[in-house]
Amino acid sequence: MIAFDFVYLRPESLAEAVKAFAEAEQAGRRPVYYAGGSEIVSFCRRGKMRPGAVIDIKAVPECRELSFESGRLRLGAALTLNELIAADCFPLLSAAAAGIADHTLRNRITLGGNIAGLLPYREALLPLLVSGGTAECAGPEGRRTVPLTELFDRRLRLRPGELLTACELEEAAAAGAWFYRRRVQGTRTDYPLITACFLMRAGEIRLALGGALNYPFWAAEVDGLLNRRSVSAEQTAAAVLEKIGGVFREDFRSSADYRRHLLKNILVEALSELGGQQ
Repeated sequence: MIAFDFVYLRPESLAEAVKAFAEAEQAGRRPVYYAGGSEIVSFCRRGKMRPGAVIDIKAVPECRELSFESGRLRLGAALTLNELIAADCFPLLSAAAAGIADHTLRNRITLGGNIAGLLPYREALLPLLVSGGTAECAGPEGRRTVPLTELFDRRLRLRPGELLTACELEEAAAAGAWFYRRRVQGTRTDYPLITACFLMRAGEIRLALGGALNYPFWAAEVDGLLNRRSVSAEQTAAAVLEKIGGVFREDFRSSADYRRHLLKNILVEALSELGGQQ
């Protein structure tokens, strides 16, 4: 139960959604865009969020697209995780999505809601970061397409009033060899101690992490270290851990040192499988 009143709006186009957000903001209603709403509902129930207007984007066609065109895969932000898993058009994303929550919740959690959310994990973002994909956004200044690695800095840096409409990536990247590991303390549906997504793209290994830090992590410098063929997997793992430094997450689930230990083992395993390093 949400113990306060709010205005619910369900626009049928991007223009209507952006206009509804702007009008609600001008009226002082603190609007939020809403797709699956699992995080928003949870935060509202716990008193961490109190929007006066909710803009539901599930009826916006651009946010529901799932298509291949001109060698690119387009994934609408309002697609649910279970829809992405069933389509299996990007196997690494399917694997990462299947690790999030349980089947029932994945019928509500959307791609956009997960990657633009406030929780530190945002595991559906990881495959998209390593894919070299782009984000399509819409807002008061119009629509724009931005490389995800440029739009992302610990969180998606959306402009005021802007929403994520879709993500795109090359079909060749979606079909690349991949390696995925997720480690938890308790049950499979628990939040991860660490999630690691590796993807071979254009002959090179890319890595993105969730759970290990207080935010999803990707860095070009780390990718560079992963692709040194003249060193062993153990040496590469040590270099990656040194580059990441002392920012590993520490909470009641795990110490920072244990997360570092998990990542070292995952790195060695992934490099041995994808890069042939010993």
